[in-house]
Amino acid sequence: MAIVSFWSDSEKETGQTLASVAIATLMAINHNFKILEVATGFKDRTVENCFWEQEKDDTLKDILGTRIRDVGMNNGIEGLVKVLQSNRTSTNVVADYAKVVFRERLDVLVAPSTTHRDAYDSITQYYPELVKIADKNYNIVFIDIDKRMKEEHKRAILQASDAIVITFKQGMDSLNEFDKLREKNPIFKMNRSLLLLGKYDRYSKYNTKNTSRYLKESRTISAISYNTLFGEAASEGKVADYFLKYRSLTDQTDKNVLFIQEAKKTCDNILYKLKELQAKV
Repeated sequence: MAIVSFWSDSEKETGQTLASVAIATLMAINHNFKILEVATGFKDRTVENCFWEQEKDDTLKDILGTRIRDVGMNNGIEGLVKVLQSNRTSTNVVADYAKVVFRERLDVLVAPSTTHRDAYDSITQYYPELVKIADKNYNIVFIDIDKRMKEEHKRAILQASDAIVITFKQGMDSLNEFDKLREKNPIFKMNRSLLLLGKYDRYSKYNTKNTSRYLKESRTISAISYNTLFGEAASEGKVADYFLKYRSLTDQTDKNVLFIQEAKKTCDNILYKLKELQAKV
């Protein structure tokens, strides 16, 4: 059981949220794991919109099971925080307030519904506690850390995390920014951190190999490509359908096959890091 944070200290858009969604979904499909994806966005429904249509929530039936539990917007993280405040917690309390994508495989704790900054800040202080509770009931808890969260709340989540996926972009400006941040922020040099290029373009000269060389990085740099059909699926509540449709294809000229292969490789890198860290405990 492990807590894995997706985090970026960059001012640029790194594709972090969709990367975390892709990894959580694919890992739930390909492994016999129980996964929780935690969304923390402020006035941002990106994670939720990846799995459910914005106006209606059709039942998803597939080989992995059926959605059997749903929660209203007001009963998600807001309801869970009330339970934490009352000290009436149990090992499965987070699951009670999460939404099911794949039964016993993938749940999602949606982002706060409030549009008020003070209320959002009040909620986010509870994320470190709730992921620790969820860790007792899920094999892996993925948490997508919103950039607008208070710095002290981000640090508390990162401190509670077993592994940290640091996301950044291709391009000289991004690499120079990464290099500067790496020098001043110790998180970049932690042994439990992994590196991930989001919105990756395999045909760019700033590929993973050249990026590693430029940054003089000994750690493996994973990548999640930009993919048109995946992006469309993410906006239509059909990410689960996307992976179920394309995961078995083998045509190496198909961009969807290449996208899923990259995502699988990133999943493997995360699992390898977790295994490595656990062996040192």
